[in-house]
Amino acid sequence: METAAILFRDHAKGDKYKDLLVNDHCAVESIPVLEHKYLLDAQSIKAVVDDASSEGLAGLVFTSGNAVRALARAVDAYLLEPADENDDRREQWRRILRLPIFVVGKETMDACTSLLLSAARTANGGTRETKDDVMDIRGSECGCASDMVSNIIDFSRQQQSRKQGGGKKPRVLFFCGNQRRSAIPDGIRESGAAELVEMVAYTTVGRNTHDTRRDLIATVDRIVAKCRRNAPAAAVLIWMVVFSPSGVRVVAPLLEDLVHAREPPLVPASTLAAVYK
Repeated sequence: METAAILFRDHAKGDKYKDLLVNDHCAVESIPVLEHKYLLDAQSIKAVVDDASSEGLAGLVFTSGNAVRALARAVDAYLLEPADENDDRREQWRRILRLPIFVVGKETMDACTSLLLSAARTANGGTRETKDDVMDIRGSECGCASDMVSNIIDFSRQQQSRKQGGGKKPRVLFFCGNQRRSAIPDGIRESGAAELVEMVAYTTVGRNTHDTRRDLIATVDRIVAKCRRNAPAAAVLIWMVVFSPSGVRVVAPLLEDLVHAREPPLVPASTLAAVYK
């Protein structure tokens, strides 16, 4: 049997998954199924800066590279806006980046160090900075959002213990998508250790169904042709790899259509169901 894989993700975000699979499979290809609309703008950043200036903001939270990209684009717009001589926007942004930044996993950390660090250099008038000089990023070892909650709680309690006479709870700003999961908000609220403020940085929508179906059919045909050049008599098993619930909602009906439209089907419908349900 020849095996292949289709990754339902945007290959422009990096091919690390393809790199892991390519040596053990006849073919590995990517198909984007989701699109993102970034919602933050210069006014959004001004609100964050004002919050930090009042010493009310204690840290930032990201669970995806999309949220980081949305923030970085808005920061670029904020720094390019005309400002009066008393409005030192570069220094304001540097102060934001001195706050602890909580992330989930290395991919989100890498997005912070590349995109937000680029904004930091812009904010510093082009001066070269290192990650350790500018940013305090925590959580690269976390595998999911629930793993990061304890880090935020511990940090918030330490912050609270340093305040004489108690005072307000630390405020943590969570840059999230419109379909974010509840692990972080629920965990922080139940702990009572911090005030979590959510800022929806982007929305996720399914890519055009016609375009995705066209790409899926073409990709399957291309993979089968390649595998059968290597082993003409072999069966071909194609793994369908989906990376999020949103992706499943887009891909599942297309896979059903693909299975029932083929005669005979490339793989049994039950096998596909086991992969994507």
